[in-house]
Amino acid sequence: MDNIKVLFGKKVRELRKKKGFTQAQLAEIVNVDDKHISCIEGGKNFPSPDLLDRLANSLNVEVKALFEFDYLKEPENLKVEIQKIINQLTSEQLRLVYKYVKTFIL
Repeated sequence: MDNIKVLFGKKVRELRKKKGFTQAQLAEIVNVDDKHISCIEGGKNFPSPDLLDRLANSLNVEVKALFEFDYLKEPENLKVEIQKIINQLTSEQLRLVYKYVKTFIL
């Protein structure tokens, strides 16, 4: 099972790198120690509500975007979730998913 702190940390790391910031630069912008950013990204710490807001602002995203990390789950967990979704599809939806995967992924 994926830990929310680990997934959150992966998301922060992804967004930080996308902005081209080092951990030290992000830490300076949000006014925390760079070790704290390292611990957040490593899934050891979770930010306070105030720090969540500062992180979102510094990364130019809404706070909710920091929690959009389902795609970062371990592959085995993703497979289980995808299978659950597939099992709920109608025949028409399943055909559409197949066409999409075949066209854009394979």
